[in-house]
Amino acid sequence: MSGYDADVAVVGLGAIGAMAAWRLAERGHSVTGYERFGIGHDRGASSGQTRRFSVQSQREPRMTPLALEALGLWRALERATGRHLLHSVGGVILGPSDTPALLAAHKSALSAGLDHEWLDSAELSTRYPQHRVCPADAGITDPHAGFLRPELSVVTATRQARTLGATLFDHTRVLAIEPDGDGVSVRTEHGTRRYGHVVLAPGARARDLVPLAGATVLPRRVVQAWYVPADIDQYRPEVCGVFERVGDVNAYGFPTVDGATVKIGVYTAGHPIVYDTENTPLTVGPALLRRLRDTVAEFFPGLHPDPVTTTVGLEGYTTDGHPLLGPAPDSSRIILACGFSGSGFKFAPVFGDIIADLVMEGRTERDVGFLAPSRSLAAWPPDALTPA
Repeated sequence: MSGYDADVAVVGLGAIGAMAAWRLAERGHSVTGYERFGIGHDRGASSGQTRRFSVQSQREPRMTPLALEALGLWRALERATGRHLLHSVGGVILGPSDTPALLAAHKSALSAGLDHEWLDSAELSTRYPQHRVCPADAGITDPHAGFLRPELSVVTATRQARTLGATLFDHTRVLAIEPDGDGVSVRTEHGTRRYGHVVLAPGARARDLVPLAGATVLPRRVVQAWYVPADIDQYRPEVCGVFERVGDVNAYGFPTVDGATVKIGVYTAGHPIVYDTENTPLTVGPALLRRLRDTVAEFFPGLHPDPVTTTVGLEGYTTDGHPLLGPAPDSSRIILACGFSGSGFKFAPVFGDIIADLVMEGRTERDVGFLAPSRSLAAWPPDALTPA
C-alpha cells in the first residue's frame, strides 16, 4: 500500500503475535514484527517447557469450537515446517463430582459431540494411580488433550512467517503506537515506521502500550515447578497423559518430557498481581514453596513433594477472565490481542487467523464477539483462575 512500510505490524511475538505474523504472511500480507526481548524468551506466558491443550471448556462453551479449529491449525503448522509441536497424549480432569468446572467440561463435551468418558472414583483410581482419588470424586477424559511445546512453537511460527516474507525485529522495544487517519505509526528507538494496521499482542506488559489495559489487564506472576517421581514409568506420556484437578484444589500437570521430572502448576497457590513488570522477582519464596509442597503431597502422592526446579513468568489476566481480541474501541486499524488469562496458548493459531480476518476484512465469521475489547468487563475473583 502506498505510504506504508508494510501492510501490518505485529507488536509482541509471543504465542499470539507469532501466530498472527504467520497467518497474516500465509494469507499474503506484508508483515513487520517487533519483539521487545528475544524470540522464544522466558519472561512471559510462552515458556515453561509445556502448555496444556484441550478441547473441553470449563467455563465458556463458545471456546470449544475455537479449540477444535486451533487443533487443525497446529497440525497445519507442523506439516508446513516438519516440527512436532502438539503431542496428543489424551488427558483427564478430575475432582469432586459436583465441581462446576468439571460439570462444565462434561457439558461442553456432550454439546460438541466429543469423544469422552465420565469416570467414577473407582474407575479413576484404577486408571489414574498417579492421583489421590477421594470417594466423592469423578472425572472426564479428553482424547484430544495433550501438550504443546511453547518455546519451539513460537520459534517455529516466527520462522515460518519469515519464510513467507515477514520482517521480524527482536530485542526492539516499541515506544509508542500512534493512529494517524488512514494508518498507524510505530515508534521505536530506531525510528518510526507506518503501517495500514497494527496488531498489539504485548502479553502481560499490555499496560505499556494499551491505555484500555490499564484497568482491565492485570500482570500476574505465575510459578511453574518440576518434581521427581518415585516411579518415572508411571508418568510416561503413553501412560499418564495431561491432567487437571479442580474443585478442592486447582492444579494441572503433564507427563514427563525429559524422562526425569514432572511439571505441576497450582492455581490455588495464587497468581499475585505485579505492579513493576520491569523488576519481577524470579525466585520463589519459602511460604509459596510450602503451599506447593502441601498440595503436591496431598494430591500427587507419587511425586517427591519438594520441587527440584521452579520458574517465574508473567501472564496478563483480564478482570473477567476472557481476552481482549478485536479492534480497539478508538481505532479499527489497531487490533488488540492481550489478556489471555492463562489459557490462550492452545488457541493461538486460531486467534492468529481471526486477527488476519479482522485485518483483511474488518470482521470474522468466528463467534468471538464476547471477546471484543469494547465490552464491559465484569469483576473476576482471583480464586476463579480456571483455564477456559
